[in-house]
Amino acid sequence: MKLRIAAWLLASTAFSFSTVNSAGVRGKESNTSNQQRRVLQGNKPAKYLVQDIQYEHDESGRRLNLFKNFPEKLDTVEIEDGLIYTVASGFVPPGWTVSGQDIFLPPNTIIDDATATITLPNSGSDRLLEGDAYVPEVESTITEDQERNLSELRRQMAVVTGQKTVLAVKIVVSDGAYGFDPSYLECKVFGTTNGSESNCNDSYHLTNGYSECSYGKLTLTKAAARTGSGNASSISNGVVTVTLPTTSTTAGDGTVRNAVTSALNSAFGSATSLADHLMYCLPPNTMNGIAYAYINSWNSVYSNNWCNNVSVQLHEIGHNLNLAHSNEGTQTYADQSGMMGYSYNNESTPRMCFNAAKNFQLGWYSDKTTTVTPSAATVEEACFAGDLYGYGTAFYGDGAAQTVGIKVNDSGSSTDVYIMFNAKTGIQSGTVEGGNQVMVVTASGEGTSYAESTLVQKITTNTAGYPLPGFSNTVLYVDSNTPNSHASIRIETGSLCGGPTPNPTTAPPTNVPTPQPTGTPTLPQPTSSPTTAPPTNPPTPSPTVNCGGIFVKSECNNNAACVWNGNPKTGFCASTTGSPPSPSPPSPSPPTGCPVCAPTGQACCGICIDSGKPSGRGCF
Repeated sequence: MKLRIAAWLLASTAFSFSTVNSAGVRGKESNTSNQQRRVLQGNKPAKYLVQDIQYEHDESGRRLNLFKNFPEKLDTVEIEDGLIYTVASGFVPPGWTVSGQDIFLPPNTIIDDATATITLPNSGSDRLLEGDAYVPEVESTITEDQERNLSELRRQMAVVTGQKTVLAVKIVVSDGAYGFDPSYLECKVFGTTNGSESNCNDSYHLTNGYSECSYGKLTLTKAAARTGSGNASSISNGVVTVTLPTTSTTAGDGTVRNAVTSALNSAFGSATSLADHLMYCLPPNTMNGIAYAYINSWNSVYSNNWCNNVSVQLHEIGHNLNLAHSNEGTQTYADQSGMMGYSYNNESTPRMCFNAAKNFQLGWYSDKTTTVTPSAATVEEACFAGDLYGYGTAFYGDGAAQTVGIKVNDSGSSTDVYIMFNAKTGIQSGTVEGGNQVMVVTASGEGTSYAESTLVQKITTNTAGYPLPGFSNTVLYVDSNTPNSHASIRIETGSLCGGPTPNPTTAPPTNVPTPQPTGTPTLPQPTSSPTTAPPTNPPTPSPTVNCGGIFVKSECNNNAACVWNGNPKTGFCASTTGSPPSPSPPSPSPPTGCPVCAPTGQACCGICIDSGKPSGRGCF
């Protein structure tokens, strides 16, 4: 296939260089490096990558003082042959935001192979030097191999299901080497020695780690065998040895890394086409950190024995898969419930996978993941009540384990809450922190993109409720905890889910009791000569008559089911069966045709006495 593009290719015979000399450029410093710097004269297709570096920590989780001032992240650029350069001065254009995105390097960009750096124009450190080579922009026809390399460069590595290949690279330089033979490296990465599991005594390593953590949804296999040449051995059982006799550890990890990639390009045509993930195992003292990887990319780099440790392997390949760090509080890496926290200097332990936010992003448990949206109008969407199971081997496949992860979605923000029960069993049996507790973490990116997570709470049981961060009225209750199995939890927002409102308010209660009247009710005054209706026989009492609602003695006594108790004036009408009067009698209203008795201010159908001693006045 032929493509006409405006591009440049490094050291390709299809392109010409023009060298700057003292006659052509005045006032320039001389480039004394043994390797020529190159200056672009046209746009160059490339890929922006973030390099994430891990350093050694002490037992308390603090980075060793030797490395405390070194950067954890670097901006880098990969060009089409797999060479990766650090951006000098950390100056990148505003549009470079996502690791793995396709970009163009502008004209006058300087590439320095001696330092494995790239300097962008207008960065403040882009002075040209005498001896720099200019790479002109030309119209050219590129080969199928070059086009394949470009396609490899553009691919997205954050595919987390299916089968992916891995190539482990033992590196030997003039003054040092990765300290283990290829068969040992094979055992530590793939769990086999010379292709046989029986010869390898490693129970937990990169390939079975990802296979178990994903329940077979992602499998990592060995790169295909190929015959080597030059400085690269043949590829066998997923391992290749690259020997660089003219390169030393003092050149630095960037220069050594690019020299390894160039050797693989020379031997096999394209390093990036050999496998989905290439693990470079460096000699000791070549780099400052213990390992690093490129986010959403193909390459990870390890310092000597750290290449053998399962926690480092899963962590760095996790970066290739677009996973970010798992933090706790303000401390990076401090969430030790999963592999995106600290790494450990042990080859086959700890046996654990990832936290709730990473599990949601990976999507391996999507069939048993629930999303709760507190702002939703329905109980089904806004609430949760049930058992939250751990995702260890013994329970994830159990039909009873309907839920192993919960996302509490904040519809007004990209930062959400993720919850899991960290059952210390099966694939999570070696979790370093929060075993058999409900773990609450926050993360941005809606759970679908690269974003660091923060562990904010660990709960064994909490029936009083834990208010979820970022939500005004949403509470997590952990009602019970069955270790190595599940926790019974509720997520409730206010009274919508049937629970009490967790945060009391100062507003008055909904049902305010009716206040007592402040004065004598206004009643119609009787005429001077009231017309009295002829008496009628009292109605037959109903078994459901409310005696407590009768306030006149004569009416009470006219009901066979009622009896007047106490003083004629201050007594009350009670049921003959002993039922108490109604607790909240309505305000009395005068019976029709009965005059008002002045001493009481109420209608009186009996005898009203309005003279004599006060105790003798009233309705009788």
